[in-house]
Amino acid sequence: MNRQRKGVKASWWRLSLAAAFGVACLLLTGCWDEVNLQDVSYISAMGVDYEDGHYTIYTQMINFAAVAKTESPQSQAQKTWIGKGQGDSVLLAFFNLSRGGYTTLNLEHLKTIVVHERALGKISDVLDGLNRHRASRYTSLLYGTNEPIEHIFTTENFFDQSPLNSILYMPGPHDVQYTFTKPLKMQNAVQLLREPSMTTLLPALNTTEAFWRHDNKKMNTQLIDGVFVFKNFNYQGFVLEKELPGVRWLDESFDKVFTKAGGGENEASISITHSSYRLHIDSSSSEHAVFRLRVQLTGHVVELDGEMTEREIVDSIEKRVRNEIESTYRVGLQRGMDVFHLEHYLYRHHHGYWKRHVKGQEWKPRQDDLKDIQVKLNLTDTGKFDLSSGT
Repeated sequence: MNRQRKGVKASWWRLSLAAAFGVACLLLTGCWDEVNLQDVSYISAMGVDYEDGHYTIYTQMINFAAVAKTESPQSQAQKTWIGKGQGDSVLLAFFNLSRGGYTTLNLEHLKTIVVHERALGKISDVLDGLNRHRASRYTSLLYGTNEPIEHIFTTENFFDQSPLNSILYMPGPHDVQYTFTKPLKMQNAVQLLREPSMTTLLPALNTTEAFWRHDNKKMNTQLIDGVFVFKNFNYQGFVLEKELPGVRWLDESFDKVFTKAGGGENEASISITHSSYRLHIDSSSSEHAVFRLRVQLTGHVVELDGEMTEREIVDSIEKRVRNEIESTYRVGLQRGMDVFHLEHYLYRHHHGYWKRHVKGQEWKPRQDDLKDIQVKLNLTDTGKFDLSSGT
């Protein structure tokens, strides 16, 4: 009897152990969904165009071997592959493009989106279509362009490096040495476009052959040369960088600007390393607010030709920056654009006034709205240069 009980007990333990082992196996991760890299084509950049009622998308793919060798110069130029698909929506165009692919097209590594000016009037539909794809990311950079997107995707690189070493994918190193306006990530673009009373400046990425040559041939490189202006999701137009020199002084992520002081025989080059600003309004009781702008700069002398006093340098820079801000404001007035986000300032800091006088109207800045602009420069040092007497 005892032997029979022991046998039943042993069988129960074996069954329990087998059940526990089976449950443990179910909890273990496996490779049932493993995907081989050679079976997937990862798209790194996408361009969107709109013409004749149809969307056209362009995709760029990069060789993974080129990406893995970005730290050293390559013996030959790194190849890219450009795809093109058309459809009645962004996702339908992407689906039609997949017909011509040998492998699965994947957007999980999409780093940049470039939207042609013809499609900017449909920016809401473009962003909505991309965000509905499960693999797209809000961290992708967003640019506009008024050139053929194939030109953007086929520019040349220095030292035959990976295409990732470009403004298209990594604008950071360029922004550190030259400030105009920062590229937007998709999440920031959506946030700004949805923000009430906000003007959004979308960087324009185009190409140029004006700066570099290689093997006695002009190099086609990328360049941010302007902005596309939106009020909420409404596209208002394109403005060249040279028409908006004052925008950089009110950029919250300002890095560095070189500018000239003086003129003629006495000139100096000044590196401006910091810029901050504050807006004020005189009174919120009038029918139209009057704004006052205060800009604070920090910089130092990097070149000096002739003789100048510190006061002359400071006065010259302050006047130059003030003139650039005024000229930028005038360009905005001419085109009906609130390039300095004045209405959004009212919405955020004087909401009662905004509700009474601005809400529900097509508010646009007027000539006398920005009445007073004050610029102050703190010249920290003169480097190796000795300024003339009177400093």
